Amino acid sequence: MPFPKTLICFFLFLFPFTLFSQIVGIWEGKLPVGTDSLRLVLAVEQHGDSLWAEMDSPDQYVAGIEVNSISFQHDTLRLKVKSVGAAFQGVYNAGNEKIVGVFKQGGGKLPLTLYRVAERWKLNRPQTPKEPFPYEEEDVKLQFPHATLGQIPITGTLSYPSRKHEFNNILLILVSGSGWQDRDESIMGHKPFAVIADYLTRRGYAVFRYDDLPRAQYAKCTTLDFADVASYIVDYFKLKNEHFKHAEVGILGHSEGGTVAVMVAARNKNVDFIISMAGMMAPAKATLLYQIDALYQYDTTLSPAEKTESMRISEALYTTIEQAKSVKEASERCGKLLQDYSAGMTEEQRQRLNMTQAGVFQTLRTISSPWFYELFRLNQPKYLKKVKCPVLALNGKKDVQVEWESNFAVLERNLPKKTNLTTHAYDQLNHLFQPCTTGLSTEYGEIETTISEDVLRDIELWLEEW
Repeated sequence: MPFPKTLICFFLFLFPFTLFSQIVGIWEGKLPVGTDSLRLVLAVEQHGDSLWAEMDSPDQYVAGIEVNSISFQHDTLRLKVKSVGAAFQGVYNAGNEKIVGVFKQGGGKLPLTLYRVAERWKLNRPQTPKEPFPYEEEDVKLQFPHATLGQIPITGTLSYPSRKHEFNNILLILVSGSGWQDRDESIMGHKPFAVIADYLTRRGYAVFRYDDLPRAQYAKCTTLDFADVASYIVDYFKLKNEHFKHAEVGILGHSEGGTVAVMVAARNKNVDFIISMAGMMAPAKATLLYQIDALYQYDTTLSPAEKTESMRISEALYTTIEQAKSVKEASERCGKLLQDYSAGMTEEQRQRLNMTQAGVFQTLRTISSPWFYELFRLNQPKYLKKVKCPVLALNGKKDVQVEWESNFAVLERNLPKKTNLTTHAYDQLNHLFQPCTTGLSTEYGEIETTISEDVLRDIELWLEEW
């Protein structure tokens, strides 16, 4: 006896919902990476007659990675994640409640089996601001006229008090550190610039934080270009934005951003103050050698002799870059140094000392970048001697990337005597100004605090007094 047409339509309507119910939920698996593994979490939901999903990478402290496309047909799950250039295809096994498949990224393929779990991993970052905010936020888009790269977009967020009388007439422009950063300076689930902007805007300040230049242009730029961008932004708010023409405008820079703040203040009279958070003032060679030595204090994989030899070759490389007349010369001479250094090594030594073919290639790739080469040509004392506005310098004593004493000494020696300089060094804080144990970057994600409240309060107090 044939089914009534209305019943057939009912089953056709129900089928996708029944099918999707098999895959909806939380899935977790381990991706093999060398001798280690990387946990991945997939959260799948049903929205109407379609699927929606996000991924988390707990070991990298990253949550909420957008899955751009997802489908589930004939027991096969397919998904793509554009932001990390990844894709996954796996077959669902109802009996074992698992999805067996292959994870693809950057031309590589790795096996990945996902198992159903009861709860989704949660990233705990209690300081990250959450809406609704008691102030205003708006997107700002500018066009930076680069001398050789043409018009480059600058995109950022401006936060300011909701009522005009609450604004204390001070605008801070936040400048991030080395490596491509978004406007929040996001790292391992932390959003330091979002925290700083939220803290200060709630107290009557206006704050502008911006994404680094688009990656294609960013890769061709140096610290000099980053300083040009920051200076352009200062001029935009001071000269072209009606709301801030009569405001005090300053730069708060973290790490390399602290260096940029000094460079801009040295030449742009529209900068009324600067705040350097772990800014690099000492020469690049000294800073990088300090970083290597600090890391070796906790490295148990290398012998004392290997550490000494590694420090020797690192100093030789950095001296070569300092002396080279061009990026090409620096790359060629450093390549010869690395070749001679690794010639007598065993394969096991090459692996431990990152002297494999891939490791050497990556080192030379960094050396041959315009940014790295020009970093060794920065003359921070030259800029400092021209800074006349008030300066607040902050550093953590556990910082293994920028050593506080030597950098404060450079500031004190080179700033004009009449320049108002205030320094704070914090006993148990790292490069991100988190309370820490070792200061190593491996701790950043493990620490729930994004930035010490003491640091935020000291910034606020200094802004009230200077």
